[in-house]
Amino acid sequence: MCVHVFRLVFLYAVLRPIVMLPYRFQLGVGRVLGRIAHRLATKPRWIATCNIAACFPALSPEARDELVYRHFESLGMSGIEMAFAWWGSERRLRKRVQVVGQDNYAKAAADGRGVVLLTAHFTTMELCGIALSLHVPHIHAVYRRFEKNPLAETMARDGRLRWAEALVERDNVIEMVRALRAGKPLWFASDQLVRPDKRSVIVPFFGVPCVAHGAIVDMVRMTNARVVPIVPLRLPDGTYRISIGTPLEDFPSGDREADLARLMKMFEDRIRIDPAQYMWVWKRFSRRPPEYPDIYKR
Repeated sequence: MCVHVFRLVFLYAVLRPIVMLPYRFQLGVGRVLGRIAHRLATKPRWIATCNIAACFPALSPEARDELVYRHFESLGMSGIEMAFAWWGSERRLRKRVQVVGQDNYAKAAADGRGVVLLTAHFTTMELCGIALSLHVPHIHAVYRRFEKNPLAETMARDGRLRWAEALVERDNVIEMVRALRAGKPLWFASDQLVRPDKRSVIVPFFGVPCVAHGAIVDMVRMTNARVVPIVPLRLPDGTYRISIGTPLEDFPSGDREADLARLMKMFEDRIRIDPAQYMWVWKRFSRRPPEYPDIYKR
């Protein structure tokens, strides 16, 4: 416990002052941190390598290694972005983030229904999720609690609640349903909720079978909410663009497998815009039934 506290205090002492520096310099620091992590974090690097090899089999080994390297740079920048979003000024945050497609959200919410702001686990999700709340009021954000680290939990909650109206733990489906029935926008990244249960199905992700959780299908069916895709993107000039897509039609369709396959295909299309910005260090193809091979086995 003391080690975790020391690490957090150290990170706070380092990152908090960096937030005051020019933003391009901050991202440069993030890239360096990512390169260090790429060298030292052997297990996450292996997981990312396995995921990318499975999802992009046509790439040469050299191209895959380059993508893994750029992914770690993106991870390093995400830590800086997180600090900037939690502790930076609203003026600076608005200046760096452009939101397009706000009329799509307005149309989806016009009749008072709840709206699921659906995204995936991109490395920019912390900053862009917070930035989105400056343009879409009353957001309820789904998040994963730091159960084993109360100090980290307090820091994360305080940073996120600067902007969001409320936070909802990822396993609290009842609270998600309550928010949607009250007409609230629910920011939700559903691509990694893969704790298998009766609502889970196997669908392709980049052509590879994966476990997809059906909670979003049930939530939308129970609340009659609209689903609006959200695509965050870090641009080469150090700014960001959040694209709000048109509401999904005929969702849910009544066919759970088809609905979840549709979402996975949608995530694929958005990941292909810049694959390095997706969260590859998580075991996306774990928890599959025994008949599927373990792609992470050395």
